[in-house]
Amino acid sequence: MNEVLKKEDSAYAGGFRKPEEAIRLISERMLTHRPRVELSLHPYFKQEHMALRPISQMAELNLDGVYPQAQTGDVAYIRTWPMADRDSEAVLTIAGNAKIWMNGEEIYAGEDLQKPLSDVKEEYEYTIVDVSMRKGKNDLLIRCTKNEHSWGLLLYIAYPRYPFRWTRDYLLSVRPTLPFDEMKGMEGFAHIGPLPADFDTRRLEETIERNEVGYRDVLQLSPGKTLRWMPRWDEKCLGSRVDFTETFGSSGGCAYALSYVQSREGENYILQLTASGSSRVFAAGKIFEVPSGRKTELPIVGTGKEIEILIKLPCTGSDWWMDGAVRTKDGKEINSVPFVQAGNNGAARWILTGPYVTGTGNPLLIPFAPEYEIQFRHPYPLGGYQKAFWRMPQRETYIRPYRDGIFFGQWFYAVQVGLHGLMHAAKATGNREHLTYFVDSIQTMADYFEYKDWDKEQFGDPTLIPRAWGLPDLDACGTIGVSLIETYEITGNQRLLPVIHAIGDAVMNHIPRFPDGTYFRVKTMWADDLYMSCPFLARLFRLTGDKTYEEQVHLQVEGFRKRLWIEKEQIFSHIYFPEEEQMSGIPWGRGNGWIAVTLTEILTLLPKENPHWCEELRLYQRFMQGILACQDSSGMWHQVLNRPDTYQETSCTAMFLLSIARGINHGWLDAERYLPCIRKAWTAILQYSVDAVGDVYGVCLGSGCAKDAEYYKQLPTKKNDDHGTGIVMMAAAEMMKITIKKCSRTC
Repeated sequence: MNEVLKKEDSAYAGGFRKPEEAIRLISERMLTHRPRVELSLHPYFKQEHMALRPISQMAELNLDGVYPQAQTGDVAYIRTWPMADRDSEAVLTIAGNAKIWMNGEEIYAGEDLQKPLSDVKEEYEYTIVDVSMRKGKNDLLIRCTKNEHSWGLLLYIAYPRYPFRWTRDYLLSVRPTLPFDEMKGMEGFAHIGPLPADFDTRRLEETIERNEVGYRDVLQLSPGKTLRWMPRWDEKCLGSRVDFTETFGSSGGCAYALSYVQSREGENYILQLTASGSSRVFAAGKIFEVPSGRKTELPIVGTGKEIEILIKLPCTGSDWWMDGAVRTKDGKEINSVPFVQAGNNGAARWILTGPYVTGTGNPLLIPFAPEYEIQFRHPYPLGGYQKAFWRMPQRETYIRPYRDGIFFGQWFYAVQVGLHGLMHAAKATGNREHLTYFVDSIQTMADYFEYKDWDKEQFGDPTLIPRAWGLPDLDACGTIGVSLIETYEITGNQRLLPVIHAIGDAVMNHIPRFPDGTYFRVKTMWADDLYMSCPFLARLFRLTGDKTYEEQVHLQVEGFRKRLWIEKEQIFSHIYFPEEEQMSGIPWGRGNGWIAVTLTEILTLLPKENPHWCEELRLYQRFMQGILACQDSSGMWHQVLNRPDTYQETSCTAMFLLSIARGINHGWLDAERYLPCIRKAWTAILQYSVDAVGDVYGVCLGSGCAKDAEYYKQLPTKKNDDHGTGIVMMAAAEMMKITIKKCSRTC
């Protein structure tokens, strides 16, 4: 954090002047740091007491729940491989009595917690430890001794600025995975224990601490008593035989098994199948009826493409199974699910979904959802108003989708600001590749919008877009809603519309408001939230024609103006405090930037015929006068606009540049007066904010709020933070359109 751009390394020193040059530098650099991350499917052992909590993604590692019969003084170990998407500084935020090693180095030893883990409520009860994450695999080993209060710990792996949120979709992505090659890529925490207090187990503990106890090793405590790392594969479930009872119980209905063959054109294969009951096979466009109880061989002719093998088998009570394999003429077994890897055991042989039920008729004869479409985007309806996704053929072993990275496909407002910049820049320069990146990033979030709710209900914390769950605040709604509507306008994909309307419902009906209808955060009101609501609502009006959204925008502008406008300086306070009925009076730079950009969006998108439009134009023009007065002689604006002793900040500078350039391009501002301002600002960004390879410096990280300007002064900056990169590109795209129009000073 707080990286400094050397003058000789700047884009300006490198000879770059044109907006399109800056766009090329920044966008290419952005996608080097934030590459497209494809979705992957991994098996998952459901562990009720060793998992991430919903939304905050805190790991709750409750050994009392894992080993309920353990005695005080017993010892257990927890191990995980945190997989990081990049080298980065990080912190472990810890509550609990434990000794912890990170990548072989002891980093924590604490025995001070004298209460159950469930009673830990306050941030001061945690210890924060600085660590370095390396790209790829890291090794985290935890030793816990049971006492009379608790056994285990609460843990975040976090970015230093946000120590109480597991880092996942912004700045750094870390996923805890089971620490053995046999379960490579599978989310989770392994555990071994208990090592009883009344045994001399120090030698065994030392072997664990030296990482000498592997997945296949067995610790001998005493004759007849052994310990192994858990959870683990039931390896008979990884072969051709599928025990549906093991997976689903004997609840009735039917289930499906899925596998694939990578075929060669014209080559002959045989599906050998034996099952506990009559079954139906769907393969290569054909349907085969297979009788119960005897081995059947079905011919399959290769097409040169991947062939899908779907087997449907009704429940036959407690003895519900099949044994199926596709073989070549020389007997080699070749079917698998190549995109689901069971660690170093290779690809899964079969994956399952079910049980599907019907109140009437024979389930073998009734087509259920997998027969209409094999898909991995959302859970299937099972009948009886239940849903399910795919599973491995082992008890409590599921398949879950993951996207291990930041930016691409991530539901976070700052990420969306970065993506908005990429979209505007791609349109301005005609870069189809970058526009496709934007569209695909948004579409994949929409595709898994339904799935994330089901995943949370099943496992506690959704693997994808966790911040979308419940749409709890405007941060979770506005910028993502803008992205979805912009993507719909590009592609016309109808699958986007239900998600757009879900966000619209949340913004209109589930966000806290003052009695006059203005949004707030109950204890505070933030300038940011005008941007997190109105650009989306204005687009929703344009999309639907529903004037309710138009009027809502005008209502919000007046409510924010009434509470945050600083008349003397013609700028905005960042925060309003409802209980005290007063603003903080601190004009945070980016807070003002959010409002400036929002006003230009409103003036661009909403009808001029509405009398509120003219009021907002006048507010915008007065506001830009106040912003002009705050510009530093360098061309930049400061972190706190009226405090020259605070640092020059990139994101607000780009926001004001964008907002003023739009005003000139639309004729809202006098070009003669404002062109020198934005030319100076553009030169300043090239000199102080962007280097010659496209890195963006001096962007304030996400802010909280305070009544003291010193709080904002000490907030760190971060190179290439998404709050700034996208806005700089949006400003550059607007600078490419600069035309001089006569200012429309009156309506």
